[in-house]
Amino acid sequence: MSEVKYIQLKNREIRSYARERLLGNMFIPCLVTFFFFGMKQSFSLMMQLGILGKDLFAFFFYIALFVVMNTAWGIFRYGITRFFLIFITKKKTPVGEVFTGVRQSLEVILGASLILTIINLIFQLPYIVYAFFFAQNTMRDLLISLVMLSIGILISYLFECYLSPMYFVICDNPSMRLPFVVVTSLSLMNTKNFFKYIRLQISFLPLYILGLISLGIGLLWVVPYAYTSYAYFYEDLCESYLQNNGVSQNIN
Repeated sequence: MSEVKYIQLKNREIRSYARERLLGNMFIPCLVTFFFFGMKQSFSLMMQLGILGKDLFAFFFYIALFVVMNTAWGIFRYGITRFFLIFITKKKTPVGEVFTGVRQSLEVILGASLILTIINLIFQLPYIVYAFFFAQNTMRDLLISLVMLSIGILISYLFECYLSPMYFVICDNPSMRLPFVVVTSLSLMNTKNFFKYIRLQISFLPLYILGLISLGIGLLWVVPYAYTSYAYFYEDLCESYLQNNGVSQNIN
């Protein structure tokens, strides 16, 4: 956690802090963003290439690949989380420190990633089963598949939002065991903060759309802006939690 106190900031104040921090300091965050999301696209491509057919073997192979790839992606997700948390709490952000926490927290990071992966799998499984065994090459089946996929992604997204502090908690507490990471994350993200976080994410949608319209070039600015805001949001969660519970030290 930062030594600076952010107590119950409004989303517009969080975004203002993010803009101020990024002003004149965009180069490294852009490079980090480009690397991590390049890796994300590589993982997505490997998932698509992992579809061997539509028989039972192909189905279980895809499920196994889904679990392995999404769990492994958590290491990179932790890395980008760690970078932006360091970015807002220190004047200089050595890129080499991004993965230093992996050496002592790898088991916890993978455990947190597996939890999120299982949540995604549970709610996307109806779509996967339908796509493998029932869908035909018709417009009707395409629409049904799209609806099932959209519902699964939406529900998974809501669960992920509620658990979004996990990687930040691991960064702040590298020796904390996974059950305590989950409990701490749930304690920070109460219902009020959950809806506040959703609103914060939605506020970036117009910028993401403009970034896509610019052939993705604008995303090199939008994504660091969003992730810097999420880091400030986490700092505010911690400070507000400590204040509300009469605690004067970091969550450990």
